[in-house]
Amino acid sequence: MRRLAILGLPIALLPVAAQAAPAPARADGIGKAEFQAALRSRMMRADTDGDGRVSAAEWSAAAKARGRGAMADRAFSRMDADGNGFLDAAELDALAAKRFDRQDADHDGVLSADERKAMMDAMREKAGG
Repeated sequence: MRRLAILGLPIALLPVAAQAAPAPARADGIGKAEFQAALRSRMMRADTDGDGRVSAAEWSAAAKARGRGAMADRAFSRMDADGNGFLDAAELDALAAKRFDRQDADHDGVLSADERKAMMDAMREKAGG
């Protein structure tokens, strides 16, 4: 088997390299890039085959493991912007950017602890608990 390499990394490792740990939150809150990286990192945990994207089946299995199977299929359909049956980094980043912009109440480019708490409270209320 022949391996192609870019900058000394085998192609097979590129999806792993693209999922680097998110930068730590700033003292005054979390910026959009950090928010995107954190959301992408959490959601890519469902990528059980390591191909750098999450299939509908992977998403469904991960949701069922967390006890959220009923909502998973609807959520996946909304997030799969190009309708190809997979969530990739670009789709997850776009989703995170949209969420960040909606939650950044004072539009200063940083989600403060108060803004993040308000987001979590709203999500709990929407979920019914």
